[in-house]
Amino acid sequence: MPPRDRTIVANRLHLHFLEWGDAGPTVLLLHGFLEHAHAWDLVGPRLAAAGYRVAALDWRGHGDSEWIGAGGYYHFADYTADLAGVVRALGGRVAVVGHSMGAAAALGWAGTEPDRAWAVVAVDALGPPDSDPADAPARFAAWLDDLRRVEERGDRATTRAEAERRLAERSPRFTADVLRHMVEHGTRAVAGGRAWKFDPLHQTRAPQPFYVAQARAFWARIACPVLYVEGAETPFRLPDADRDARLAALRARRVTLPGVGHHPHLESPEAFAALLADFLAHAAR
Repeated sequence: MPPRDRTIVANRLHLHFLEWGDAGPTVLLLHGFLEHAHAWDLVGPRLAAAGYRVAALDWRGHGDSEWIGAGGYYHFADYTADLAGVVRALGGRVAVVGHSMGAAAALGWAGTEPDRAWAVVAVDALGPPDSDPADAPARFAAWLDDLRRVEERGDRATTRAEAERRLAERSPRFTADVLRHMVEHGTRAVAGGRAWKFDPLHQTRAPQPFYVAQARAFWARIACPVLYVEGAETPFRLPDADRDARLAALRARRVTLPGVGHHPHLESPEAFAALLADFLAHAAR
């Protein structure tokens, strides 16, 4: 089932998304850092076949969505505002399935607008380790250095083979087919080769630290069922005590998929989609 390409204006940006199915409860899929909506191509059709209207968003500055204008940046509060606009365009109430960065944004939005989420699935992301407020000035200074570095570097063309090699370094569990798929949809043709579709500003470290106490205030407001899915082989595991405390704050059910790393939807899409369909079926009752 090939997806339909759609574009809407949300939070004053043109945002692109893919859509499978046209009936049933709406499920919104949210990709991770430096990725794109086509990361869900192996899951979206399976959920649509299970009776859901499925949309997969390209975050601002990713995939085929619009980049922010000069002088702007990509703060997590911006993702919340984008989600609020997208959800209203999709009917006003959705289940959100977020991977990594997308999971963090989904949890923040669901705690901001709890009446608009009927289910939340967070995939391999409960936030980074807690931050110390005393470290914030140094982080802001590093951010300024990163902004200057990106500006000085400018745009650079790459080749498809080089793009696949770089992606394989970041995601060594991807098969050759998945690497080709992600690069095909994650780059565009330019003079001299290919260019990544994401805004290079994403390669800077965001200035705002992550504070668990602040996150817990959002999590406490989430009013729908929450599922946390992790790969048994993920390289981003929190210490068990910290992870379990965050899951308790979320009142979330945890499922660990064996033989899977950071990308369950790309490494084991059939098992992952079946898990989602079962959880969503119960949440929708």
